[in-house]
Amino acid sequence: MEPITNPPWQWPASIVTRVKDGDSFVARVNRDVGFHGSLTFDVSLRLNRVNAAPVKTVHGQEAKQFLTELVKPNISLVNIETTKPYKYGDEWMAEVTLMDGRNVSDEMVKNAMAVYWDGTGPRPDIQ
Repeated sequence: MEPITNPPWQWPASIVTRVKDGDSFVARVNRDVGFHGSLTFDVSLRLNRVNAAPVKTVHGQEAKQFLTELVKPNISLVNIETTKPYKYGDEWMAEVTLMDGRNVSDEMVKNAMAVYWDGTGPRPDIQ
C-alpha cells in the first residue's frame, strides 16, 4: 500500500514577517474558509529544494540579507505553496514565488546565496 500524500497548499498573497536566515522565515498566510470568513496565522517556513550557509557565518549573513531584500518583510506580497513538513523542526517546506513570477529558491541559487539540496545525504558545503 502506498503512503497517503497530501497535495500542496496554496497561500496566495501572503506576507513574510521575518527572515530567520538564508533559507527560513516566518510568513503570515491567509486562507478563505468560506462562509464569508478567512483564517490568518503566522507559520515558520523553509525554502524548498535549497540550503544556505549557517547564519553565524559571513556567507550566511549575506544570504539572510539577500533573502530579506527579495521578500521585503512586512511590505511585499508573495505566493506560497507549502509542500511537506520539514523533517528537523516545526517548519514547513515551501516554494515561494515573488509577485513578478520569480521563484525565491531559484533566485537564491542563481545569485550564489544557496545551493540546491533535496534534504537527503550530507548537507552540501557552503562557504
